[in-house]
This record gives sequence, structure tokens and C-alpha cells, in this order.
Amino acid sequence: MFSFVQKVLRIPALPRLRVACLLQSQEISSVARTVSGINKEDKSILVNWNKEKDVWSKFHFNWLRDNCPCPKCKHPELKQRLLDTLEDATPSKVDVEGKDAVEVEWRDGHRSQYSHDWLLTNSYCHNNISVIKPPPAPKRKITLWDRDTVPDPPPEVNYHDVMADDKGMLALLQKVYQYGYCFILDTPPTRESNIAVGQRIGPMQNSYYGQQWYVELGNLSVDHITYNKDKVLPHTDLVPVFDAAGTSLMHVIVYKDAKGARSILVDGFKLGNHMRQHFPEYFSLLTNVSFRYHLTFSDKANYKMRRYTFGVNSDGDVKDIHINNYDRQPLDEESLYQAKEVLSCDADEAMEKMYEATRCLHQLMYSDQFHNKFDLRPGRMLLFNNKRLLHAREQLTSGFRVLCGVFHTEQEWRSKLEKLECDLS
Repeated sequence: MFSFVQKVLRIPALPRLRVACLLQSQEISSVARTVSGINKEDKSILVNWNKEKDVWSKFHFNWLRDNCPCPKCKHPELKQRLLDTLEDATPSKVDVEGKDAVEVEWRDGHRSQYSHDWLLTNSYCHNNISVIKPPPAPKRKITLWDRDTVPDPPPEVNYHDVMADDKGMLALLQKVYQYGYCFILDTPPTRESNIAVGQRIGPMQNSYYGQQWYVELGNLSVDHITYNKDKVLPHTDLVPVFDAAGTSLMHVIVYKDAKGARSILVDGFKLGNHMRQHFPEYFSLLTNVSFRYHLTFSDKANYKMRRYTFGVNSDGDVKDIHINNYDRQPLDEESLYQAKEVLSCDADEAMEKMYEATRCLHQLMYSDQFHNKFDLRPGRMLLFNNKRLLHAREQLTSGFRVLCGVFHTEQEWRSKLEKLECDLS
């Protein structure tokens, strides 16, 4: 299939996926959590958690004063700092004996109390602290998929559960985080229900279309090429916009004698991992060389942005994807310079390799191997992570279909998820 890439690539291996390992609970419980001694130094205190195992933490007075947890220095509900960091951090008295906390009286008369548990949790300068410090919270699960491993049954929640309480909303967002998408069943086929779910998630992201986009499939009056009846190739939305959409909430509200137009989702994280494993040189190029994107609406708006196709985190895992062939602009001098730096080659080879990498990516994302195909009908709303999943549509051969949708920024939907997990834990 990939005749132009069937070759041995002799380049350094890229970072492997790292599996988080947690400390065993037995190891933690076997170590006494009591403080075995606290020493006052000139500019800090040294807390000995376990002298036998040489477990200690140092806390500087500047840091202690800046992070006083009392309600005068930190708002008890908002958790916002009320203290200016210019406050005098000179202690007049430090009391560490016979208590489960360290008490500090500062030169201005203010008193601060730091519990041992609080100090352990916030320890930043220490030795062997992992022996007694509680393990980090496990990472949220991410399930990658392709055509052969599409979740079965599909991730689904009920509209009435989502609207009724936070547990339903939490279930929706957790599924979107894990799989990249989730269906919302029994949704009324109206624009209002689309807005209602969007408002439950959080503040919606305005775009050129307004708060909600609305498409009569086949009507090009909305100034976008993907709104005709032809097939739409896999892409992510709003790539040329500075703050590309974090999620898209898509809803079919009219479906009359429609044939064709099956929806397609592609797991961009799975796609990226596949490229990293089988085509590491091309993956490196698409990670380190930016493309220009441009979107205009009949001269009423003009969006331009440079994007890397794959974004990776410190572990080398794909954390986001931005690709839209409709809005991609010609490779320019900056792109070519970046490619030359990655490959340590001349301009001719860099340009050739960039097109090999792009063709490889496109063949993969157009391949059925990575496609999840389904009919999106009224009553079955779809929420998906626009920075993980590519979406597409087959040609509408006959009939009529109307869709609407709203966007959320990545910050809004992720903060909603974290808030609900915290509240309902």
C-alpha cells in the first residue's frame, strides 16, 4: 500500500509510551507517617519524616509565608491567595515540638500553622520522599481504537440523565476523554436541545457562525465547501483559528429520505501512534514542521494560523492533532527550514520528505483501517474531542439533512470534567 515509504529508516528511536507505575499501598502503610523530628535552620525548617530511611523535606521561610493556608491569607472557598508575596518572611518564633503541625509567628505578628499532612502533600525539596508520600492519582484512562477495535457497545449516555444531574454530565465527559467521543441518546431533534446540552457543559465557543452553526446539507450559502452534498474528507475543525475548538457537539435535527452521508470518525491518537511505530521519520516531521492554514468567509473574516500536525507531551505521547486539507496553505520558507533541521539535509531532500510524510498521513487517515462509520440520525447527538478525533462524511446521494452544533474550548470541557470529578469523588 505504501510503496513510497517501504524502506528502512535509520533514525534515532522516538520516545516510547511510558506506563505510569504506582507505589504499592503495602509499601506506604509499612512506613510510619509520623514526623520523627523538625530542625530550624537560618532560612528554612528541615522536617525528618523517617530518620532510618533518610526521608526528609526542607521548607524555606519565604515559601512558608507565601503559602500560609489560614483564611486571612487564602480565601477558604475560592482558594485564591489574599496575601502579597512582599510580606516580611522573617520568623520571630518557630514552634515544632509536641504538635501535629508547625506553627510560625512572623515578625509582623501574623501566626501561621502548617499541618504535617499539608507539608507532606506540598513537599518540594526532599530526599526519598516517595517512600512515604501518597502515590499520585492514576491517570485517566485513554482507550485507542481503529476499525477493528471500535468500542462495542459504543460510548453512550442518555440526554435526560445529562440534563438531570452532574452524574450524567460526568459520565458523558469521562467517555469523551477515554474514547474521544460519546453519543447522547433520546435527544429531542431541535436546535434548542443542542444549545441546552452545550450550556450544561459550560460557556460555548463563539465562531464566525455565532454561538451555534446550522447547516442545510447542500446549501453553499454559508460559505464553506464542506456543506455541499459531496463527501467530506477527515479533518479537524477551526484549524486556522487561534483557539481551535476543543469539542464539537453535533446534532442532526432533520433527516428526510436521506441516503448515504454516513459519518466517519478517526482516532487521531491511534493514527499518530501507528505512524510513530511504523513511519518514525515521517512522524517526526509532522511533529516538528508546522503548516500554514488559512480560512476566509467572503472577505468578512480572515483567519491564519501555523500548526504542527501532531502535538506531543513530555512522554512523547500524542496529545493533540490539527489537520484540515481544505485550509492547508503552501509549504513556505519556515516550514522548509524546520524540515531541514529535523533531517539535517538540503532543501531538495527536505521538500521531498515532507510530501512523502503528508502522503503517508493522508493514505492512513483515508484508509478504512482507521474508520468508525455510522449513521448520525435525529435523537442521537454526538460530542467529540476535536483535538483528538478527525471527522468526515460520505456523499449524500439523495434526500435532505439538517445539522446544527456548538463548540467548546479545550479549557472549558476539561475544567468541567475536573470540577465534576472533584465534586463527586
